[in-house]
Amino acid sequence: MKIAVITAMPEEYRAVTACFGSAQISRAGALRTAIFHTKEHEFLVVESGMGFDNAARAAEALMSGNCPDLLISAGFCGGIAPELRAGDVVVAKKIIIANVGGFEEVPVLLSDVGRNFVARQAGEGGRIVGGTFVSASVITSKARLADMLSGQYPNPVVEMESGAIAIVAAENNIPLLAIRAVSDSADEELGFSLEEFCDAGLRRICIHKVLLTVLRKPRIIPQLVRLSRSSRRAAQSLTAALSRLFPTL
Repeated sequence: MKIAVITAMPEEYRAVTACFGSAQISRAGALRTAIFHTKEHEFLVVESGMGFDNAARAAEALMSGNCPDLLISAGFCGGIAPELRAGDVVVAKKIIIANVGGFEEVPVLLSDVGRNFVARQAGEGGRIVGGTFVSASVITSKARLADMLSGQYPNPVVEMESGAIAIVAAENNIPLLAIRAVSDSADEELGFSLEEFCDAGLRRICIHKVLLTVLRKPRIIPQLVRLSRSSRRAAQSLTAALSRLFPTL
């Protein structure tokens, strides 16, 4: 079976590739990719860049070649549900896109593997839950999203790519598995935008832009320290969860 895993950031890419051994490293246009082979499957891991547009382009590029049998959206997310802590892992039961007028659910086929994995891990006491992925095109206040959701959806988290990947998967009748590790909890509102930290294409964090932003907003320094620490925890949790998930595919 051919399985494509789409990540956004280098940290997420490394967390996924850490599950495997040696790889065939290449590039597909602007995308960094790695191919891994197991006894049963071929895994293609892709680093798309951040945000809705980059994720959509990466997913569409995969469709133009030899289509995968399963798409996986993997990476980090922000907790909207207050009970979710940094390092918790959430598998999508629903994927919705946040827009100015509210929310729109993506009618994508979510793989049964994800639901079964959550049930098995819950039985073993792991902090892995099924939840709702809220995809937003820009960094959005978690408190505002929580108010808009009004408790209608279980274990909501916010991220920026799965909605775009879900649309492409639905259009091509390919099942999707979306799995994310929480890097920032509900009470941690980010005090910066991606545009302030990243290059124009939202593919890489630029150190000089981070430093300039810190000079303008020194109040975010403690937050960046906490986020760095919790992102490392999220990466470790994601690698551990995927290392248990992949053998079940």
